[in-house]
Amino acid sequence: MSIVVVVAIITCVFAFYTTRLKFDYNFESFFPYGDDELEFYLNFRQKFGYDNEFGIVGIESKKGVFTKSFLTKVATLSDSIKRIPNVVSLVSPTNLTKKIVAPIGFIEIPYLHYQEPEKYQEDSTDIFTSEELVGTFFSKKTPSICIVFKTKEGISKQASDTLLFALERMLKVYDFDDYHIAGKFKAQYVYIEKISKNFIQFMLASVVLVIIFLIISFRRLWGIWIPMLVIFLSMIWIFGLMGLMNKPLDLMMVLMPTMMFIVGMSDVVHILSKYLEALREGNSISNAISITLKEVGFPTFITLISTSVGFLALLFSTIKPVKDFGIYTSIGVLIAFVLAFLLLPILLPFIKNPIDKNEKNNQLFWNKQLHKLLLFVLKRRNGIIATTLLLCALSIYSISTIVINNNLLEDLVDSDELMIDMNFFEENFQGIRPVEIAVFAKDSSKNILSFEAINELDKLEHYLRSSSYGAGFIISPTSIIKQANKAINGGGNEFYKIPTDTAEFNQCVTLVKKIIKRPEFKTILTKNFLEGRLTGKINDLGSRVINQKNDSLNLFFDSHINKNILGYRITGTAHLIDVNNQYLAINMLQGIFMSILVVSVIIALVHKSFKIVIISIIPNVVPMILVGGLMGLAGIELKVSTSIIFSIAFSIATDDTIHFLGRLKLELMKGKSMLYAIKRTYISTGKAVVVTSLILSGGFLSLIMSDFQSTFYFGLLVSIILFIAVIVDLLLLPPLLLWLIKRK
Repeated sequence: MSIVVVVAIITCVFAFYTTRLKFDYNFESFFPYGDDELEFYLNFRQKFGYDNEFGIVGIESKKGVFTKSFLTKVATLSDSIKRIPNVVSLVSPTNLTKKIVAPIGFIEIPYLHYQEPEKYQEDSTDIFTSEELVGTFFSKKTPSICIVFKTKEGISKQASDTLLFALERMLKVYDFDDYHIAGKFKAQYVYIEKISKNFIQFMLASVVLVIIFLIISFRRLWGIWIPMLVIFLSMIWIFGLMGLMNKPLDLMMVLMPTMMFIVGMSDVVHILSKYLEALREGNSISNAISITLKEVGFPTFITLISTSVGFLALLFSTIKPVKDFGIYTSIGVLIAFVLAFLLLPILLPFIKNPIDKNEKNNQLFWNKQLHKLLLFVLKRRNGIIATTLLLCALSIYSISTIVINNNLLEDLVDSDELMIDMNFFEENFQGIRPVEIAVFAKDSSKNILSFEAINELDKLEHYLRSSSYGAGFIISPTSIIKQANKAINGGGNEFYKIPTDTAEFNQCVTLVKKIIKRPEFKTILTKNFLEGRLTGKINDLGSRVINQKNDSLNLFFDSHINKNILGYRITGTAHLIDVNNQYLAINMLQGIFMSILVVSVIIALVHKSFKIVIISIIPNVVPMILVGGLMGLAGIELKVSTSIIFSIAFSIATDDTIHFLGRLKLELMKGKSMLYAIKRTYISTGKAVVVTSLILSGGFLSLIMSDFQSTFYFGLLVSIILFIAVIVDLLLLPPLLLWLIKRK
């Protein structure tokens, strides 16, 4: 009873800390932790500010944007947005001005005289011949305009939600034909809402699926509530620990309920199956418990280590949420193991009539079917091995076609409201993905504002605007010089260029230095003019295409830019995500190698046979090869969600193999022949192997209900791997063991 009391006290403590759990989605947590690229970006951000603390509002008008009623509403809305807390600046089509240098100083002339309809035609011509306005604030493709505002840096979740709600209320008041919102504040809100929704969905789905499988397996009420009790207690403990450590439920941690239900349930099913088998053999309850702990305890402990290693292999990832997921899930698996072996020996003696006639008949059914399957396998073992080799060869070829790729909002389906908004800006306003490039003068005597450096930078900017790269909305030190030249020459759009005459250029630089203290310029140039920032937007074409564009950009820079004058480095939040994605293949291979190595060492220590190690690894590597081939065939790309499945699935799949080999060793120790030992092992562990695999596969399959594509593919692919793994264990493992005997 003392164990029950201790467990109850600990459970109460952890239950209290579960109340501190919260949902969170931090975009920056997916940056490459500990990488030089991250260090450079943080230094860059300290100088020039954040590149993702902004909001964009796109507004459509079916009657055209040049109507007084529409533009008046836009102007009023713009003034209202500026007054929202944490909005620090705003640029709208109705407050855009061109600056002209006059004898009395600067004169600011509106691009759009929205209160004077008679000037609309002239304004329209001026606007749509302005390089810096088309595709930024006005769309050529649809009658729509764009409002851009900057938010306070490091804005909190609560403050960003308040901003979003206020903005949406304002937009609804004006009854526009349609509107679209984009920005970190909205993406964060949408993701957290979906994470909390998925958390509840996965919890309920896991409970329902596990109960269904337990009913099929044990057909008794106690066979449901005892396993469920152990898993629920395990979940309280792990979630309480997360609450204690202030670890929020993020995009990865939302998978925890499914993991705990399906992985933790495996231990319980193996224990209960062996316990019932011992009772059917005529043992008393106490003897049955003793036999169960003796014969199942050690293999279950070994599977605990192998499964934990699979999750801990995620520590090779450079993504912090993935690392945390690996750590906490491995702890959760350990908790489930400890509670199962602490509570089950206490609870089982209180069960009255744990077996009955129907259950014996049910067991007889399983014995007959497994016996038939074993005979089938032994008769066709050569064909099974040959078929497996052929499928693996084809899969390896298909694996070579898999590409590494990711998008900023890859998790959302095209029909999602946030994706619809993003696609609107992609199609009409030169994209939403940030382009950030740090530029610096290589010669301190010729700073960024020197004639030579600006002209080199202008060549770089021109390339970025070209169809080869496709960036827009570009602002850089070059933009400042062009604006100055335009202002000096009366505001004509034809003067938005770099002066070719050095005297005229120096006049522009003099003007820039007079106004350089303005807040908007601090995000473009450092005070000593030795470093600058080129920022823009591009369509979110995926990291694979963007990396190709960046490779071409590097070639252009090497061949067309004087590197003695100007240096550059690509950076920014989007670039950091791409860098992380480039590490995926390496991280995946490291994780798989780690899992295989540890499992091999464990099996070698237990069985003291190198051949057993090889034969035990093969049935668990084959499913990964086959699913890898399926990914290549189906065109499923390698990204964060699909890269972590292999080490996790391998470690979980090896559980059945370890249980099989553990029981086989016990049968051999009793002096039985290998063939008879395989038969006894196959029939006695077969039901538990099938049931646990169905629970695991079905549990992961429940993740396809997710709103996130990454979670969908994670659940689908792991489910397929585990389903294939049980088939391979039942079909391939016996022939491999018999192949081993012939070579003893």
